[in-house]
Amino acid sequence: MYRIGICDDDKILCASLEEEINGISKELAIKTEIDVWYSGEGIQNDLQKGIELDLIFLDIELVQKNGIAVGDFIRNEMEDMQTHIVYISSKEGYAMQLFKIQPLDFLIKPVSREQLREVLSRSIRQKRSADTYFEYQKGSSVFRIPVKDIAYFMSMDKKIVIVKKDGEEIFYGKLKNIAGNLPAEFIMIHQSYIINQTYVSEYSYETVKMINGENLNISKPYRKETRSRIKQYQKANMGDDSI
Repeated sequence: MYRIGICDDDKILCASLEEEINGISKELAIKTEIDVWYSGEGIQNDLQKGIELDLIFLDIELVQKNGIAVGDFIRNEMEDMQTHIVYISSKEGYAMQLFKIQPLDFLIKPVSREQLREVLSRSIRQKRSADTYFEYQKGSSVFRIPVKDIAYFMSMDKKIVIVKKDGEEIFYGKLKNIAGNLPAEFIMIHQSYIINQTYVSEYSYETVKMINGENLNISKPYRKETRSRIKQYQKANMGDDSI
């Protein structure tokens, strides 16, 4: 079951989106469950109570708690980087404000059926690809960690530290030996760091800031490649090439 949320204070638009998504889901042979909210406060309260969503279509210009505030709550207070957020708006020009929230996409009203189909298909593809595991060995035992839970890898002496959203794991190895076996969202930014872009809140030319507040240096040999990879990632996930 793919759980989808729609949050917009325009009830007619919500009904239209729900109808279109139901139709597209049948075409894609995907079972969906759709919930609708008409305020940022409403969806935020239900998320706090434990409701889980795979994808949210979120209006930016909500009257009181706007979509950007709701997105910030999801990413920073709930520390949820897995729920896909698709912003919808009648205005352009929000790219820099949305960067830290890392939405899946940004759609301008009126939203077409083709746009909904593309973004829903992309969300499902990415969710499926995220259900992969990183394997490492300690002694004679092999351990598996969901890739989506890994924020970054850090090399320390002859050990590799896996920094996760809920702790750390350590094993013996070299970063260069694992770099080629990781999904596209992972970037080597330093001989000591491989980061998962979905856990980054800010980029500069010399550093990245992770959502846990840690700042990691981008070494000179990796800066050009890192910047190029960041632009590619943002273009693929936000449709924005202005970074």
